Amino acid sequence: MKSNILRLKAFAVFAIIAIFFSAFNLKEKEDKSFLETYQGTLWKFGEPKDGLTIYAQINRSESDPFEIWLYNVIDDCYFYEKYSESVSTEVLENKKNKVQIKIKESSGEHGIFTLTIVGNALNVELDSFKGGKLVKEEQFTLNRSSDNIAALRVCEN
Repeated sequence: MKSNILRLKAFAVFAIIAIFFSAFNLKEKEDKSFLETYQGTLWKFGEPKDGLTIYAQINRSESDPFEIWLYNVIDDCYFYEKYSESVSTEVLENKKNKVQIKIKESSGEHGIFTLTIVGNALNVELDSFKGGKLVKEEQFTLNRSSDNIAALRVCEN
């Protein structure tokens, strides 16, 4: 009888520990940032036959948040740009469902990209500033893609 009670207590302790660690793992998953959650995902806007195609890949690092491939219809290749700290890129916000990235283009000019994902759509809002004033607002949507970006022909500089 005592051995059954000891087994029951041991099982109860094991179950409590398992529930605790399971809850901790769920909390840890919920706390992932946008860049962590969507790292490595590829997004596409347009088709080469239409003359405009853009690929964007989200990276995990705030110092290297994303990469862009832009189709050059004249040379039939893709311009490649890696947005990182070296290109004056700053992550302003990196929450679970949203990331906001500031990119300085020249003195007094910058853009703020706000990225959100709904299903298989990456919604992008771009606010362009000049001299500290908002001069243009744009919105566009990229779709999740499984295209092989390694096979893209990158333009030579």
